[in-house]
Amino acid sequence: MLDYHKKTLIWKKKHFWFGLAIVIIFYSPYIILGQDSVWYANDYTELVIHWFKLLIDHNAILKPNDYPIIGMLDVLPRGSFASEFYLKTWLFYLLTPYQAILINKLLIHLTAYVSAYHFLTKISHDWMQGPKFLYALCWACIPFWPEAGIGLALTPSVFWVFYKLSQGSKISFPIILLILVLCFYSYFHLNGIFLVLILAAYGLYTLITQKVAYRNYWLMLSFLTVTYLLFNYRMFDIYFFQRDWFTPHRIEYDIYSFGRYHKNVGYKLKHLLLFGEIHAVLISPILYFTLLGYLIFSNYFKTESNKYIFLLKVFIGVNFVALIASLLTYIPLIEKLPIIEKINQFSFERFYYLIYPFLIFAFILIVDQMTRHMQLKKYGWLLITLLLTYNFLVLDDNTKNKILKPIVGIGNKYPTFKQFFAEEQFTEIKDFLHQLGHQDYKVVSVGMHPAIASFNGLHALDGYTGNYPLRYKNEFYEIIKDELGADDRKNWLYWHFKGWGNKAYMFNHTNNDDFMRLKWFEPTSIDAPKYNYEKLKEMGCSFILSADLIINESKLELINTFEHDRSAWIIHLYEIQ
Repeated sequence: MLDYHKKTLIWKKKHFWFGLAIVIIFYSPYIILGQDSVWYANDYTELVIHWFKLLIDHNAILKPNDYPIIGMLDVLPRGSFASEFYLKTWLFYLLTPYQAILINKLLIHLTAYVSAYHFLTKISHDWMQGPKFLYALCWACIPFWPEAGIGLALTPSVFWVFYKLSQGSKISFPIILLILVLCFYSYFHLNGIFLVLILAAYGLYTLITQKVAYRNYWLMLSFLTVTYLLFNYRMFDIYFFQRDWFTPHRIEYDIYSFGRYHKNVGYKLKHLLLFGEIHAVLISPILYFTLLGYLIFSNYFKTESNKYIFLLKVFIGVNFVALIASLLTYIPLIEKLPIIEKINQFSFERFYYLIYPFLIFAFILIVDQMTRHMQLKKYGWLLITLLLTYNFLVLDDNTKNKILKPIVGIGNKYPTFKQFFAEEQFTEIKDFLHQLGHQDYKVVSVGMHPAIASFNGLHALDGYTGNYPLRYKNEFYEIIKDELGADDRKNWLYWHFKGWGNKAYMFNHTNNDDFMRLKWFEPTSIDAPKYNYEKLKEMGCSFILSADLIINESKLELINTFEHDRSAWIIHLYEIQ
C-alpha cells in the first residue's frame, strides 16, 4: 500500500495549490466576519483565550514558574499557563486575541491539508488513483479541537515518517524538523503521550515480526519524547517538583466522579464512532457507515482481497479502540478494577483520537475504489460532496449558527466572539464602578463564564483551568458548599466540583453548570442562593456579575443592570453587603 521509496515534490503540483485555496475559502467566513463569527465555548472561549491573554497582559512569558499572575482564580503561578515553547503563546503575544485564534485555526487546517496530501502521495498507484487534493480536503476540513494545535492534524505525515524509519530509512533534516514543529505546536498531555505510546507499540511489533531493531526508528522516537518533555517543562516542574509551595488541585482529581458521563457505554461508543469527540475532532456519521457498508456489500466492488482485509482490520481496530476507551470510564467495570481506578488524575482514555485518521483515510480509499467502478462512480462523488457539505454546514460552528439553524429552526442561537466577550458592555461596567470610586475590587460571575470578566481586565476569584492550587480549591469550596449539597454519589453537582474541580465556578441549584444564560433565553431568577458571602468578602470580593436576577437575598444589593446591543448578556451588578 505505502511506497516508502516514492518521492514527490508536492509544491510543484498545481492541484495541491488549488486544494490549499479551497481550505482557505472553506474557513474564509471567520476572516470576513471577524469578531462577528461564532466560536463555541467547548473548553476554548471559556477556558483558553483569556488564559493566554492574562499571560501576555502580565508580560510573563519568560517569568519563573512561581511568578504571580492576577485575574483568574484570584492569583495563579506562571507555571499554570502554557510554555514559551508552544507556538500559540507567541501568536497571542504578536497578535490580538481574535487574530491569534483565527491564525491558529487556519494553521491547523492548512497543516492538516498539507499533511494529508503528503501522505496520500505516498500511497501506491494500485491502491489509489483519484484526485489527492480532493481527498486531502476530507481530512483538512473537519473541526479539530483548536487548543490541541496540530497534534492530530499532522498525524498523517508523522505516521508516514515513522513508517519509513521502520523500514530502515535514514534520519534526515526534514524528519528532525517535522518532530520539532509537532512538539512546538501541540501538547504532550493532550496528544503527545498517546502518539509516543502507539509509535512505541508499532516499533515493538516490527521488532517482533521482522526480527530487526531499526536504530533510527528508536532514536527518532526518543528524540520525539525528549523534545515533548523539554517543551512542556513548566507543566512537569510545577506539578511534580514544586510541592514545597504548590500542591496542584489535581491530586484530588477523579475522572470517574462524573457519574452521569460514565454509566452508558453504548452512548459513548456511538459518539466516538459516529460523531467524534470535542477534545479530538468532530466527524460525520458518513465515515463509519461508508466503511460498514463497504464491508457488507464488497462484492459489488470486485475488491482485491488485500484491500478488503486491510479495511476489515481498520473496522475492527477502530471499534476495538472506541470500545476500550468507553469501558475505561465505565464506572461499574472500573469499580471492579482497583488498579485502573487509582489512575484517576489523567484522562488516559483520550487515545481515542487515533480512531479518526484511520476512519477518514479508510473512507478515502473506499471512495477512490467507487470512482473506478462505472456503476458506483457517481455515488463515490456523491459521498465526497455530502461529507464536505456536512463538515461545512453541520460541524462548523460559524455556518451552523449563521446558515443551518435559521433555515431548519432547530437549536439555540449562539453568541459571536464579540457578543460573548462583550468588551463594550464591560467598559461601561468598569466606568460605572470607577465613577462610584471603586478602583481595586474583585468579582465573581453567576450564569456567565468567569473568563468574560477576566478577559475584560477584572480581577476574578472564579475561573476554569487544568492546574491551580489545592489550597485555593478548598477555600473556594467554602463559598459554594451549601449550593453544591451533600457528597452523595448521585449529587452530580457536588462531584463536578469536588471530584473534578477544574471549574471553580459559582454553581447553584437553579442553573447547575449552565453558565451560558444568554439574554435571548427565557429569563430565570435565582432565589436566595446559599453562597457564603462572608467568605467572599474575606477573599476580597466586592461584586457579583449575574446573567440572571438574584432575588430574596438581603446580603446583595442590585446597583445597576447593563445591556448592550453587541453583547450576549444582560448583566446585573450586585454589591455584597
